[in-house]
Amino acid sequence: MKFRLKFTHGPHNVHVHVPDLKPDTIYARFSSEFPDAFTPTSTTSATSTLRWLDSDGDWIEIRRDDKDCEQILLQVMDRSGLVHIQSGFISSVKYEKVMDSFDHLSRTVVKLPPISNVLIVTKPDPKLAKLTKELSVWLIETFPGVTLFVDKKLQNRSAFKYQEILDQNPSWKDRLQFWTKDCQTCKDKQIHLAVTLGGDGTVLYTAWMFQQRVPPIVAFHLGSLGFLTNFCFDNYRPTISNIIRGEGMNLNIRMRLQCSVYKFKEVPTIYSAAQQQSDQLLTAERHYAHATSTKSVKISTSYSATAESSDDSDDDGDESRRQLVELRQKAEIMRRVKEMDSKRGTEVMDLGVCHEQGHTLITRVPSPSPRLDCVSGIGIGVGGPGGYEVPKPTDTWQVLNEVTIDRGSNAGMLQIELFVDGNHVTTILADGLVIATATGSTAYSLSIGGSLIHPDKNSVIISPIAPHSLTARPMIIPGTKHLRVCVPASSRTTAWASFDGRHRQELDKGDSVMITASRYPAATICRRDQSTDWFTGLTQVLNWNSRVLQKPLESHL
Repeated sequence: MKFRLKFTHGPHNVHVHVPDLKPDTIYARFSSEFPDAFTPTSTTSATSTLRWLDSDGDWIEIRRDDKDCEQILLQVMDRSGLVHIQSGFISSVKYEKVMDSFDHLSRTVVKLPPISNVLIVTKPDPKLAKLTKELSVWLIETFPGVTLFVDKKLQNRSAFKYQEILDQNPSWKDRLQFWTKDCQTCKDKQIHLAVTLGGDGTVLYTAWMFQQRVPPIVAFHLGSLGFLTNFCFDNYRPTISNIIRGEGMNLNIRMRLQCSVYKFKEVPTIYSAAQQQSDQLLTAERHYAHATSTKSVKISTSYSATAESSDDSDDDGDESRRQLVELRQKAEIMRRVKEMDSKRGTEVMDLGVCHEQGHTLITRVPSPSPRLDCVSGIGIGVGGPGGYEVPKPTDTWQVLNEVTIDRGSNAGMLQIELFVDGNHVTTILADGLVIATATGSTAYSLSIGGSLIHPDKNSVIISPIAPHSLTARPMIIPGTKHLRVCVPASSRTTAWASFDGRHRQELDKGDSVMITASRYPAATICRRDQSTDWFTGLTQVLNWNSRVLQKPLESHL
């Protein structure tokens, strides 16, 4: 089995074949093709690294310690049949300079591109419909080059008075359009700005509508809890005017999570077949030993339950030997396939922890897909490239707050396995698990004891829900890590997963969720700057650390 790679180093390109897609294998082969690739030159102190090209044209670094890298590259190989690898350089920049650049980036004042398409998102509430109409009429009158998109549900609402708007100016019909739940009418035109009227839930819904690129969001608070909504609707005219006219502003780039659900697919399992072949071989050997001693052969197999006899004992002996050899060949093939599937590097740990019954969950080197061999009749791998079937997610979502995995309506607690970069971290016995972004750290994660994370930090917080162990506490890890949560075969109950409170679905034994940093963050417009807005929200909205102060000692004297 060979995988085809394209190597690029400077102006040179070469196509090679490798036996697997492990990072060490790729680095070793690249070094053999370009010996100078990892040798620092006298003019630079940079160290070389390798990157692969994804379907969006982005170069992703290949880390040697990332054990999920092989699975990701296999999916790319399954789609295109080729993986493009390029050499890159990591400069030895001082830590202080990196931190200064990052701090400068979070405080940078930016100007948005010209805005011509504006989306307004709000709930179909009579009061909000009236405010949406007020905002829509003002936008159309004030900015002739702006096309407006409002909720389709408002078109026939009496509070919105759509016909009254058209009577005021019939030419506005083309500039006032309606979007549906899936934003089908918006796909033909790129949305340059999203305006939300409501609370935090409206902002989450707006980000959910755009599962890829999210337009900048300016959020006006009209709800009961507005941690993400920084602007007061009473001042919407100067706020939106400054944005559309290109005034500088700060943006809060909020990290999102890409969550992919993998369902366990029951296939003709090699492990069961191997056990069956082993039993057949043992039975055949016993019958053959008895037949050779009595000169009469009677072999029973699972393929035939009838007894065969012959007057010619030599012919029967030859037939029994042929069947015995065939069964031994089948058993040997099954043994080799099972050994191959159990010796795939780090996947051995997964099989021992999550799949004690031999179930395959997410494999970095996927399990062989079955086919009948023309000689032995045993299933061997002939799936995707190189004869392997690449697992594909059933659903993939981009979430802004958190992904929640809980026990649902089950009475007992949930058992789930947590992996980070392909390494098993722990087995969690709890009511569930919440994996949240910095934005979601002030939501569900906070209510179960999770820490607050400043939005400058692209980190992920893992918070167990009512854990069975007193030492199970929330932990914060870098957002660059690949997380995988799976329901093992030994779990007593199934699990339920929800993504920003939506698309709730059951996870059966063997199912899992892969969680990585999304390449499509959500940008919200700051009222002042990122840090000021965040701390203001903590004190004014969450009343963080609010209490009555102690009186000075002199007051008691």
